[in-house]
Amino acid sequence: MSFFRPTDTGTILLGPGDIYTLLATTAETGGDYIALEALEPPDGGPPLHIHHNQVETFYILEGEMEMTLGDQVYEAKAGDFVHVSKGTPHRFLNRSRTTTKVVFTFVPAGDIEEFFRESFKETTDRHPLLEPLTDAFIQRMVEAADRHDIEILPPTEG
Repeated sequence: MSFFRPTDTGTILLGPGDIYTLLATTAETGGDYIALEALEPPDGGPPLHIHHNQVETFYILEGEMEMTLGDQVYEAKAGDFVHVSKGTPHRFLNRSRTTTKVVFTFVPAGDIEEFFRESFKETTDRHPLLEPLTDAFIQRMVEAADRHDIEILPPTEG
């Protein structure tokens, strides 16, 4: 399955502060992988979590991210690549004062795309207003994670 994704044509999914653009969907890759471009604002990023069925990668295009992989913490910057094996507790956090642009992949696609579609709000607006983190969003994300074999871990100190 070959395809071409022109600039500014992927589906946009909004999380609280996050803007994800689907670059390659499950259907387009025959389930091999999905790829997303993420714009992570200052202080943006998910809680510590585990993907039990997917390998995840990150390629930092602009800015920097604090990456936690198991018990290791790295300062990833533009040009850095991060690989997260299945079952590895991880998180990313933009501790900078500017938005970070990252490309994520998940292999295999599995139902990870459905997690994002169920958790985040779809929009066609290429410059959407960012939404705040709400209890309703957290509940929707936790419920979707449970359905898609993603484990959200309790917060740790630090």
